[in-house]
Amino acid sequence: MIANSQSPHPLEIYRPITPPLYPKAKATIGATVAGTSSRFARRWEDLNNDLLISILLKLGPAELIVGGFSSVCSSWRAAARDASLWRILDLSDWGVVNRRIGAPIAFHRVLGRVIAFTRGGNFIEEVHLSPYSSGLDLILISERLPNLLYLSLPNPNIIENDFFMALSNFKSLRGISVNRNLLASFGVLFHFNELFPNLEQLKLFPGKACFCNVDAITLSHFFPNLRKLEIPMPLLSTKALSTLLDSLKILEYLDISVYDESVITVQITEKASRLKAFVLHLCSESRKSMDRP
Repeated sequence: MIANSQSPHPLEIYRPITPPLYPKAKATIGATVAGTSSRFARRWEDLNNDLLISILLKLGPAELIVGGFSSVCSSWRAAARDASLWRILDLSDWGVVNRRIGAPIAFHRVLGRVIAFTRGGNFIEEVHLSPYSSGLDLILISERLPNLLYLSLPNPNIIENDFFMALSNFKSLRGISVNRNLLASFGVLFHFNELFPNLEQLKLFPGKACFCNVDAITLSHFFPNLRKLEIPMPLLSTKALSTLLDSLKILEYLDISVYDESVITVQITEKASRLKAFVLHLCSESRKSMDRP
C-alpha cells in the first residue's frame, strides 16, 4: 500500500513532542525546589508512580532533563528514573536544551548528568544528536553508551577518523540516520559493513540532492539486510528505486520523496507490493529548483 503525503518533509519516525499534561507542573517544580510551597510537594507525593510517569512522558526532552533532575520529592525522582522515559534521548534541538537549562552548557556535561541520573544510562536505546554535534560528541556517546541500538547523526561535517573511532565502540547498533556525505567514502562503507553487517534501519539525510542507480547499487551491496530505509532526496530515479526493491530482499518499509509521481511506474508499484509500508512524499516545484545541481 502506498501512502501519499503532500508534505515536502520526510516522515518522522517518532511522534512530535506534545505539551505537558499538566501545564502548571514546571511552575510547581520550580516553586518546590525553591522551598516556597511545601503544599505542592505534598501534592506530588500523593500521586502514585504510574500517574507521575504518565505526566513525565508528556514532557519534551529538554523539560525532562531539567525537570527530571529537580528535587521535587522522592516520588518524583523515582518516577523520573523510569526506563520508559529514557529509551530515546532526543538532543536534536540543542538550543531548546540550553534555554531550558538557563545557560549555555557543554554537551559532555548534559550527557554526564543524564547517565548519572539514570544510573549508567542502561535504559537508553536511541540518541538523536543536533546538526551541530561534533565528532568529539559522537565519540563520547560511543564511549558512554556502547550498547546503543539507534543513532541519529545529521551533521555532514564529522571528520572521517572520528566517525571510524565512534563506530568501532558501538557493539549493538541496529539502525542509524546519517548524512549521506558521511557514506560517500568506500572506506567508511567497508568499515560500516564489517562492524554492522546486519544493520536493519537506515535514513539518509540529504547531502547532494540526487540519488542515482549507482548509489542504489552501492547501498544495496553494503547494507543488504535493511528492513527500513528512508531516502528523503527527491531526485530519485525510477531505475534507482527499482534496484533498491530488487536488491533489498527483506526490506519491509520504504520512505521516499519525489517531485513527480511518474517515477512510480506500474512495475515499481508491483515490486513494492511486498512491502509492509511504502510511503511516498510529493515535493513542491519550488524545492525542485533549489535541489537541481
